[in-house]
Amino acid sequence: MTTYERLSLIASFGALAVSVIAFGALAWQLLMLARATRLDHDRRRKQATMEYLSTTMDRRRELRNAGIPDDRDEQAVEALVTRALGGDADAARLISSYLTIYNYLGVAAQSDAFDLSLIDRAWGGSIVALTEHYRPWITEQRARQGEPRLYEDLEWLGRSMTPRRTVPPQHTPRTPVP
Repeated sequence: MTTYERLSLIASFGALAVSVIAFGALAWQLLMLARATRLDHDRRRKQATMEYLSTTMDRRRELRNAGIPDDRDEQAVEALVTRALGGDADAARLISSYLTIYNYLGVAAQSDAFDLSLIDRAWGGSIVALTEHYRPWITEQRARQGEPRLYEDLEWLGRSMTPRRTVPPQHTPRTPVP
């Protein structure tokens, strides 16, 4: 092998090494960009979720003042639903307005526009109770309107929340320590 061939071979391997290093650096940058994009998406999704939750708090308060009971008060919700199903148009409008807030929340969470874990932490217990207690209303409205998918995003949201209720621990009397 001549000196020229030897130098050509060394230069070729050097160029190959530089190319491999440059490719590795490019791959690393693309990986970091993908990670930064994912983190930014998560941050924006959480921000949008918090904005929706904050802006709808006033609307929820208005609906509560107009007659929507606490989501966990099963008897009060049942009385409102009974009134609405009995023909009380005001009660029906209240319920529809109230459930629509949560149905939109479910639509946004399913489409990955809102952060599901943040919704769960903020309103999860209420959403679980709401989907349980308003089920008779939802079922009846589906039948009346011939729309089996009515409020399905709300129901999906309710199933996606972590139940907060637990069985209270049995109280055992403490024995005095001698």
